[in-house]
Amino acid sequence: VADDPFKGAAPVSLADGVYLVEVSLEGGSGKATIASPTEFEVFGGVAAMKVEWSSSNYDYMIVGGWKYLPVNEGGNSTFVIPVLAYDKPFDVVGDTTAMSEAHEIDYRIRIALDTVQPFVENETAVEGGLSVSWIVFIVCAALSATILAAIIVLIVRYRRKTRLSG
Repeated sequence: VADDPFKGAAPVSLADGVYLVEVSLEGGSGKATIASPTEFEVFGGVAAMKVEWSSSNYDYMIVGGWKYLPVNEGGNSTFVIPVLAYDKPFDVVGDTTAMSEAHEIDYRIRIALDTVQPFVENETAVEGGLSVSWIVFIVCAALSATILAAIIVLIVRYRRKTRLSG
């Protein structure tokens, strides 16, 4: 079992960092898919990618002769594996337990290197250019100001009422 997802990865000329990249999957019965775009991390001139299957039934993958275990508990099976090639398919094996007994299935994953873009966590942009986090901040600030104004109005009214009656 490999504990280094960069082990055996092909060299890539990108700066260290996390990116998003379009990926495609070939092979198997055609029922399983992997999420695309996916996270793609470059470290020391090589890359590892996150593979999130459309099923929770994958219990390991074999890539470059090494076995990789899921990095998550619950949900769709997710693995971090080395990228063995760019712009051409590379072979992987996924072991699925979806059938009556476990089966290793041959697949090919292709990384479209021309689709690489920087990954910014929690900064999903919406139309108009503002990120979701900025929109949430603006809405919360407006609500806070409205609530504060309402409290001030209530305090002023209460003080006036108590002065008039006292």
